[in-house]
Amino acid sequence: MNLTSYSGYITVDKKYNSNLFFWFFPAQDEPNHAPVVLWLQGGPGSSSLFGLFVEHGPYVVTSKLTLHARDYPWTRKFSMLYIDNPVGTGFSFTEDALGYAVNEDDVASNLYSALIQFFQLFPDYKNNSFYATGESYAGKYVPALAHYIHTFNPTADLKINLKGIAIGDPYSDPESIIGGYATFLYQVGLLDEEQEKYFQSQCDECIKHIKAGNWTEAFEILDRMLDGDLNGSSYFETVTGCTNYYNILHCVESEDTGYYEKFLSLPEVRKAIHVGNNTFNNGSNVEKYLQEDTMKSIKPWLIEIMNNYKVLIYNGQLDIIVAAPLTERFLMTIDWKGAKEYKTVQRRIWRVLKADDEVAGYVRQVGDFHQVIVRGGGHILPYDQPLRCFDMINRFVFDKGWII
Repeated sequence: MNLTSYSGYITVDKKYNSNLFFWFFPAQDEPNHAPVVLWLQGGPGSSSLFGLFVEHGPYVVTSKLTLHARDYPWTRKFSMLYIDNPVGTGFSFTEDALGYAVNEDDVASNLYSALIQFFQLFPDYKNNSFYATGESYAGKYVPALAHYIHTFNPTADLKINLKGIAIGDPYSDPESIIGGYATFLYQVGLLDEEQEKYFQSQCDECIKHIKAGNWTEAFEILDRMLDGDLNGSSYFETVTGCTNYYNILHCVESEDTGYYEKFLSLPEVRKAIHVGNNTFNNGSNVEKYLQEDTMKSIKPWLIEIMNNYKVLIYNGQLDIIVAAPLTERFLMTIDWKGAKEYKTVQRRIWRVLKADDEVAGYVRQVGDFHQVIVRGGGHILPYDQPLRCFDMINRFVFDKGWII
């Protein structure tokens, strides 16, 4: 498959020589009119090229480091813009420690600068509909960026045609998510009664620190219980024996999700995408600088976007780290214009095809807000359920509805 794409760097802070790497794929169908969809990976510190090669870009990397065409690429209907964000993620870099983002204002400021320059470089796309999307920790990045666009668009010389946002398994409001971990893990059989009590006590302590603004202390508790980044292992790993918290059915991550990194190390690939000898960063520095941000909420910004734009929040049924019921727990706390109706609206069954016996998932819709649970998938949802996710994003962006 021969596709035209564009990649390179956009300088977002000259003082610190901070640069964001982008890779842009014009849509295969009607690129002149197709919506432009930005994809941001979570982490914090995960490269958006993971989304490109593992989840929904046009290519899949094989174990032999060759490429083959994906069956349901989002690039078929959308002009996909993948950005390694924040600086220090993937191929993005800064030459000064002061260039790293320490909060979501920093993230949004750099992304907004990159987008303005992107549409100056590619003016043919600036009037197309624009959607900001991502997953997991991008549950912070996406609303932060959308808030920035919403704030600056009225007076900007170049206006970004923001129509909406879509976030998978969003880590947007740590307090509401953390409060539900112990019960969820117990109910799916990953903790016993005593382990649940201990896990809940630690989560309660974590929330106390969040409420007090003790961000580092809160981070350390959550890391000790789930992530294990500081000590190399976590309580979750100790009691479950599993290193993977992205899918209830899988104790370890699949090997084929890592092939793309080896592919990106090939000299001919580096030359083709204009990164030279730049390091492909693992994101550890990004996570370090955003440590305090990890426990903070972006709820006010999300409310602003839900009141003014189309919004899709979706989860994989099998996710652990931002499980579907934890997202619903969070959504019930959001005071937006459709809050009252959301709490009573009937959930509907969604199928990809009318004659399809397989249920794709479940949808709650209030106006321009769509909440979707996708059956049979975990945290890395488009990898687990590519067709269902492709159908979902098409229905949302093109206003096709959920009932056939």
